[in-house]
Amino acid sequence: MKTNAVNRWTRILRMPRLILGLAAFLLLALCAQTVVAGDLAVLVTGVKNTDGKVAIAVYSSAEGFPKDASKALRKVMAPIDGATHSAKAVFAGLKPGEYAIAVFHDDNGSGKLETNFFGIPTKGYGFSNNVRPKMRAPSFDEARFTFPAEGSAVGIGLNY
Repeated sequence: MKTNAVNRWTRILRMPRLILGLAAFLLLALCAQTVVAGDLAVLVTGVKNTDGKVAIAVYSSAEGFPKDASKALRKVMAPIDGATHSAKAVFAGLKPGEYAIAVFHDDNGSGKLETNFFGIPTKGYGFSNNVRPKMRAPSFDEARFTFPAEGSAVGIGLNY
């Protein structure tokens, strides 16, 4: 009889530890899945006129950068501020990591960066890190920047 009572009390005393252990495990599992995300503010300056909008594309890999906006992680057509000749966009909830940005002034609403016979853009364009390679588009690595969990702002000047 004593043995049964001892076993019952031993089981009862173990229960809170088991429940506490399960609760701690679930809490750790939830924390492991939580990813901190921040806001990326992009300010494009040097817009020649207020016609159209500024196309801003954020890439998370080299795939498609900078010419294929369909491969961009996020993209937006930002309105131009007539007083400052600039455009601004905020990309909310980006995960920390490596990104690159390509922008152009879409003054005629075509949605494309038109180029001349030699492939040189006929519209204002720019890239993160304000990269300006000669006679070619920049690589993802040249325009790449590290985006922290707390968020950040990137300024890009247009080239015409």
